[in-house]
Amino acid sequence: MMLIDNINILKSTYPNIWNRLRPLEKTMDNSLVQVEETRRGDKTIWIEKDNKKLYLHSKYNPIREAEAIIEEYEEIEPDTTVIFYGTGLGYHIDLFLKKHPDINYYIYEPIPEMLYTYLSHNSLKRLPSLKLKDIILADNEADIRKFFNQLVDKTNGKFIHIVLNSHRNIFTEEYNRFLELFKETIKDKKTSMGTNLAFQERWILNSMKNFGEVLNTPNILLEKKGAFKNKPAILVAAGPSLNEEIENIRYIKENGLAYIFSVGSAINTLIYNNIYPDAATTYDPGEFNQNVFTKIKEREIKDIPMIFGSSVGYETLINYLGDKYHMITSQDTVSNYYLKNKYGKPIDMVYDAPTIAVVTLQLLHELGFNKIILVGQNLAYKGKKRHSEGIHYSKDITDSEIKKGIYVKDVYGEEILTNAGFDSMRQQMEYYIKSFPDMTVINTTKGGAHIEGTDFIELETVINRYLKEKVVYGNWLEVNKTNYDSGYLESQSKKMDIAYKRALKLTDEYYNILNRIERLIGNRNFKQAEKTYVKLDKILRKIENNDFFKVFILPMNRVQYELLANSIDSLNDERNPVEKGSRIVKSFKVFMDLCKGDMDNIDEAYNEMRFIIEAFLENNISNEG
Repeated sequence: MMLIDNINILKSTYPNIWNRLRPLEKTMDNSLVQVEETRRGDKTIWIEKDNKKLYLHSKYNPIREAEAIIEEYEEIEPDTTVIFYGTGLGYHIDLFLKKHPDINYYIYEPIPEMLYTYLSHNSLKRLPSLKLKDIILADNEADIRKFFNQLVDKTNGKFIHIVLNSHRNIFTEEYNRFLELFKETIKDKKTSMGTNLAFQERWILNSMKNFGEVLNTPNILLEKKGAFKNKPAILVAAGPSLNEEIENIRYIKENGLAYIFSVGSAINTLIYNNIYPDAATTYDPGEFNQNVFTKIKEREIKDIPMIFGSSVGYETLINYLGDKYHMITSQDTVSNYYLKNKYGKPIDMVYDAPTIAVVTLQLLHELGFNKIILVGQNLAYKGKKRHSEGIHYSKDITDSEIKKGIYVKDVYGEEILTNAGFDSMRQQMEYYIKSFPDMTVINTTKGGAHIEGTDFIELETVINRYLKEKVVYGNWLEVNKTNYDSGYLESQSKKMDIAYKRALKLTDEYYNILNRIERLIGNRNFKQAEKTYVKLDKILRKIENNDFFKVFILPMNRVQYELLANSIDSLNDERNPVEKGSRIVKSFKVFMDLCKGDMDNIDEAYNEMRFIIEAFLENNISNEG
């Protein structure tokens, strides 16, 4: 039976684990985990597997065995976090924590019966409880992923896992899953952080500079939601296989058999072959994105509507002569703050993704298309060609890229080489396809990567089988600009002006508190410094709740803000009061210096926005009059 003290601790601190372990009380006598005494009088654990009796600890001297495990971890840096993988009876946990009582640690056990047994023979009260960050019963993937995400956020990358080797050898599948998900989480976090770091400022600056275009163009998600129910759409990407389908696409266009959407660079291949899609979609926030539309602008083409994400690189929209339509993106905190539909309808948005193809897939689903046909969606290498023809900025894939490639399944069931970026795009596309069960997705990309949830059918067969009648007529996107609620816009604009002035004062207060902490630490007045940390926390809470910071500044510094938030536990754990004060001042000052710099940098864009809003509101009043 589990120790009473442990039951009480689980009930109060880890109720979820208690609820999952409690049913084992009635079954532990016949459990796969059995405890017996060694010759020395210590206890050991064995389980029966494949008609064999397998021990997790030595039958003779489990303590000496645990000492051998711990000897490998003599030199541990002070700010390291430890994951004890596999509990057994906890001999290795006890010995390690006696040597390193100030180390933060987690107890991770994938086998419920094993954790129950551990808690039946070891009191949690004996452990350094303030350093025990969590107990993880890792018998389902959702909990494992949640733990790894929190671990990566909180530990700044300094962690080790101490493995009970016998546990790993007996429960090999669980251990391999642990490693797999751990590596996957690290990779995803790095990708996410890299993307945020690269674009966090551009997303907001673009949203500000594009706000005038948003106010004066139709929101396609509002104006055309569900308007193309049961219609087919061709989603044309710029993979090398697009070259093989040009004449099929031309046939579809000339006969109006499906709506053709070009994504990203594919627009260049189509106009190179004198094919005008029904719309071109774009969302990339980078400055380079304007190059995608250079040829259209140079040729002064007016007949291709552009559907742009509201946080797209603002340079992309300048001097575009065709009709423009917008979709609010999840990265656009600006429009989401200022805008509300005049008729009270919610403003739908598209969610950010690693590729415009995935964003466009979301768009097509919202518009009601039920059959999506992917063309040129290689998501893998095809020789050394990166793109289809006619893309003036395209460069061949290098030998170095090929050497670093990874293998995935292609549309024929064979192996094909790709890279981590393409693979991430494929996984995102698969996620959304699974999320849209009412939509059929056909992949026609010859030699492309297999995309789960799609059927591979060659485009010529698709035309003969599914595209038998004309569906595209006239100006299919003809619609007036969206009537956003001007009263709400005016109210939000006034609120933001107040928040802006308040933000400047909060910034000054923040720096004053930091300076005070610095003086107190210098004077070794640590007691007063501790009280001032509370004031620093309060001013940070006010900043977090200030509209100007929430909409503009914090999203522009989301990576640094997350790092600061995740470091607070570590800062509070610092025992040296001088070191603690110095680290707090440095961390909080670096963060606010970045915020202050961005406040200065967007001042001009903010004033431009105010002017655009005033002009828009005046124009609305005159039109209503």
